[in-house]
Amino acid sequence: MPAPERSPSPTIALWSRRQDTRTTMKKMQQIGLHVFNPEWSGYHSSSFTECTMKIYGTNEQMTIPCQTCTKVMDVKKALAAATMVEPGDLAFVVKQGCTWRIQHDHSEVGRNVTVKGIKSFQPLPHKYEHPVIFIGTGYNGIKNALLYAHEGNRDFIMFDRYDRVGGHAWLTQANKTSKLQTEMASFHVWFGPEWGENEKLGYPVDWHTWPKKDEIIQHCQHACEKYGMIEHCRFRVEVTSMDIVGKISDFDRQYVLLVEPKDKDEAYQVRASSFYHFPGAYFTKRIIDYPGESEFTGQIGYGMNDDIPFDHLWHSRTAIVGNGAFAVENIRTCCEYGTAKIFLITRRKNLPSPRLSCWFVHQGIVPTPAGMLLNTFKPMFEACGFGDPWTYHSVYASKDKKHCNIISNSRFGIGDVTFLAVATGRCEYVQDLIKRFTQRTIHLQGGQKLDQIDNVIKALGLIADHTCDKFHKIKELIGPWPNGDIRRIIYADPLGMNAANFTTFSTGIGSYTTGIRDKYLIDFPAEQRLVLEHCTPLLPRSKASGEKPAHQYDAKYATTCAVVIEGVCPKITMKCAPVSDYMHTLYWTVNPLDRFLEECVQSWDAYQKDWKAQGFDHPYIPYPYTKEIVHGWFSEFAATVGPVSLEAKQNWMKEQEALALQAQQDQGPVSLDTAEGKDFWRQHCERGHETFRKGSKIAFGNAA
Repeated sequence: MPAPERSPSPTIALWSRRQDTRTTMKKMQQIGLHVFNPEWSGYHSSSFTECTMKIYGTNEQMTIPCQTCTKVMDVKKALAAATMVEPGDLAFVVKQGCTWRIQHDHSEVGRNVTVKGIKSFQPLPHKYEHPVIFIGTGYNGIKNALLYAHEGNRDFIMFDRYDRVGGHAWLTQANKTSKLQTEMASFHVWFGPEWGENEKLGYPVDWHTWPKKDEIIQHCQHACEKYGMIEHCRFRVEVTSMDIVGKISDFDRQYVLLVEPKDKDEAYQVRASSFYHFPGAYFTKRIIDYPGESEFTGQIGYGMNDDIPFDHLWHSRTAIVGNGAFAVENIRTCCEYGTAKIFLITRRKNLPSPRLSCWFVHQGIVPTPAGMLLNTFKPMFEACGFGDPWTYHSVYASKDKKHCNIISNSRFGIGDVTFLAVATGRCEYVQDLIKRFTQRTIHLQGGQKLDQIDNVIKALGLIADHTCDKFHKIKELIGPWPNGDIRRIIYADPLGMNAANFTTFSTGIGSYTTGIRDKYLIDFPAEQRLVLEHCTPLLPRSKASGEKPAHQYDAKYATTCAVVIEGVCPKITMKCAPVSDYMHTLYWTVNPLDRFLEECVQSWDAYQKDWKAQGFDHPYIPYPYTKEIVHGWFSEFAATVGPVSLEAKQNWMKEQEALALQAQQDQGPVSLDTAEGKDFWRQHCERGHETFRKGSKIAFGNAA
């Protein structure tokens, strides 16, 4: 006969009860309830129990820890905060004998409660009287509308001046040879955890890694068709004016938009409760005319909108003016069209990025420090004569290189072909400014002359749309909102970069998290009020100046807005938290290292083969990166920064949780003697202002 199990020792039992009590109190505080300290008063029972809440008319229910003395108002406030409603909208009903009774706010909450005033324990978006309007069916317009369509909200309309989706940047400003510089995995319009295993779209495994213009436009159309969004689009129209009915501070305000079809149809009005406007950061090219251009006799064009003199590039000597992403793209175009010699004229050399460095940043679970990023540049820079990346003007580092920021007015030009063109002598950087032109000659301010130039391609950047400011009557942008109106969203890609740690080189990730934030604030009016009250004094301001409209801002401005807003609304951060894990899985699904490295090498070798076929002979240059080099990056990252795989991250999180639990145990019991907690119970418990500690005459309000 087996011996009976021994009961736990009194010491173990006491320790276990204390641990359970600690856990329960912590859960109550995390929910938002105020724990009542049994030492405060003898009038109330502080024993722990549970409250089961069921939503009226549904089968949805949940159970929360509480105390016998927990008040209805305390639970209402916690539930209202979780569901984004006002506490006054909720009613708690309990059964009393054969009847039902509504509990008063100062009553002790029942053990089984029916809740009226909400339809779910999950927050539900507010239903506005009028639809959401999107002006623009380009990349960002589709991306934000997808967030609504995916949730089943079909109450939106999209307007565009073109006759199809794709947007001004890709339909007009891009060249026929334009190619995505970052990978499709980071750029695709349905980027986000919602679409990781989504049956309609899913991971973009069927698209090229670096697609060209037509494929980019096709993928926008594909996303719209999969979600039935084309029927929500109104093409070939201009939204020409906007009037606000009510004050910006009025919750029930609405916007009246005048829509003018480009055909012969009459103009009409549309009312909206909120709307998005995507004027684009790349609206029109920056035009600069240099002295003597009329004497040049060669071809002069701009590096976008198919203004490049394609028919004159073969075996020519071509100068590209500028050093942004379009300039880097035009180096590739010139090489593909057989240009013999390319001169890149720039005031200062901007940092270009190899493809593998871009991939490494994008697949990371933890942001890549700027210093480590620069070190990933080194093999390519050294092999192709680009010098030390740490010495470029945009790099701000401490002497020991332990701290580093990269600050630039333009983003990285990404691509390996630029490096290869310089290494083979087909491209030459010329750091100077243009003084004037004469016949087929460019005179530079430093005294140098470039002779026998056949073509000049100006890649001087693009300017945002000033008419957008006039449309919205913007005096100033307060944070990301025109005149502080939180239900009008204007978005153009932030300019440049300013970072010590890098999550992405692509606009795709930033526009996704910004879209999540904007939709969240529109969906939940309680959060709108919170942001307007607490964020407005802290947000940066932007006004129009020179060629920059008010609605266009840089990366630092965007980061400041995100930090301030998410500091007040941590739920936005929580909604964006899955992005890093999703992106890691996305990249190792779509662009695993072996396949991606093979593509890079194949492209590198193919260019050299094509150039020889064009008649340009040079010694073979091996690709500067190997799998061993990349594995070295991962080893360094794991040793100095953080986890490099989801499994490693999960193990790291378990370790951190164990350390936090141990620290909590070392700190002793959960603190109940907080000023906020005492004030709540002073106001809500029986004889609260007379409550005193057992065995003493110390008043509740004066207790330590």
